[in-house]
Amino acid sequence: MGIEKNFLVLDIDGVLLEAYGYRLACIDTVNDFLKQMGQLSLSIDRTTPDIFEASGVTAEWDMIPLILAAFVNWYFLLFPSDPPCAEFPAALGSGKINDNAAFHRMLAEKAHDYQKMLNPNETPVNAVWHYLSANEGKGLEKLWELPIRDRFFLNTLDPRKSQFFAQLMNRLLGTAGFVEFYGLTPPVNCESYLETKDQMLISDYYRDLLQNIAGKAYYPAVMTYRPTLLPSADGNISSKYFVNTPEGECALRLLGWSGGKVPMIGAGSLCYIEEKYGLRREYYVKPHPFHALAAMMAGICRDEILALETARKLCELDPKTNASPVDMWIKQDESIKIMVFEDSVSGMNSVKNAAEIMQKWGYNAEAVLFGIRSTGMKNDQLKNAGAVLFDNINEALDTVFKK
Repeated sequence: MGIEKNFLVLDIDGVLLEAYGYRLACIDTVNDFLKQMGQLSLSIDRTTPDIFEASGVTAEWDMIPLILAAFVNWYFLLFPSDPPCAEFPAALGSGKINDNAAFHRMLAEKAHDYQKMLNPNETPVNAVWHYLSANEGKGLEKLWELPIRDRFFLNTLDPRKSQFFAQLMNRLLGTAGFVEFYGLTPPVNCESYLETKDQMLISDYYRDLLQNIAGKAYYPAVMTYRPTLLPSADGNISSKYFVNTPEGECALRLLGWSGGKVPMIGAGSLCYIEEKYGLRREYYVKPHPFHALAAMMAGICRDEILALETARKLCELDPKTNASPVDMWIKQDESIKIMVFEDSVSGMNSVKNAAEIMQKWGYNAEAVLFGIRSTGMKNDQLKNAGAVLFDNINEALDTVFKK
C-alpha cells in the first residue's frame, strides 16, 4: 500500500466561523429603513430573522424586503386615512407606532403567512410576489394598493435598483469592498460586517497549521455555498451580482487564508462551470459529489479552474473507457481519506458521494465525517448520516492530528 493522502474539506459558517455578520447586517439594514420611515420606536433584533428562517426564508436578502413589506402593510392597516405614499423610504405618513412588542408579534404572524406562500422552485421573494399576483394581494392587501409595492419584490438582488440589497451588501462587504465590486456610491459608511462581526471558531493554532501543512500528505480546502467571485476575471458582471459577490473571500481574509493559502470552492466557482456546460444554477452544489470533488482537487492542484474541470470529468466520464483524470496527483495504490467538517448534512452527503465516485475510478477512498454540533434537529441529521459529533472544529481536528 502506498502513502496516504488526507483531504480536509471545511465548511465556513458554523464550522470555521460564527456568521454574526449576516444577521447583524440584516438587523441594522431593517432598523435603518424603519428610522427613515419615521418609526424611531420600532426595531428588530435577532429573534425576527430567526423566526423568518424557521419559516423558510433563510437568506437575509429575502428577509429584508419581506420584513419591510409586512411593516408597510401593517402601517396602513393602523392608519388607513393616511394618503398612499408614492416615495420610499420617506416617512409613510404622520403616524407613529410606539408598541415594539406589537410590531414583533405582527412580524411573527406574517412570517407564518409567508411560509404558506413559498414555492421550493423559487426564491422566497419571487414566490411571495407570484402568490400575491395570483391572489389580488391577499395577505398584503394594503401594500398591494400602493405605488411603491413593486420595489419590495422586483429586482431585489440588483443594488442599482434595490435600496435594500445595496445597504445589505454595503454592510457585508464594507464601504471599500462595495465600491470596488459594484462601482456604485455606497449608501452607508462602514467596515465589512463579515470581517469585523463574524467570530472565528477555529483556533489560531489550527488556522496556522492548515495553511502550512498543505501538500504534506494533507490537502485542506474550503467548500461553501457562500457567494464568491467567478474564477474568470471578466466574469463578474452585473447580471450575476447575487452569485458573484465576494462574501467567501471576506471569510478567507478574516481567517488569514487569502492568496491561495487555503483554496475555496464557492458559489461563484460552481456558477462558472455550470454556465460553461449549460447546466442549471445550483446543479453541482452540495450534496452533489461535484462540490466535494472540486474542493479536493483544488486542495491538491491549487488551480481553481483546473480543479473544476477535473471534478467534472470524475463525475461525467465513464471509468471503464477513460483514463483517470487525477492520476497525475493520486496513484492507484494510495489510500485516500476525505475528511469533512460540517454542521449540516448536505456537505456530509457530498463527501460520501465523492468517495463513491473515487471508488468507481479504482481508488481506495474513504469518507470520514466530522459533525459540528449546532441545533438538535441538525445534530440528529448528522448522526443519521454517520458523522461523529464534536462541539467545535478544534476538537475534531485534535482527533485528526492526535493532539
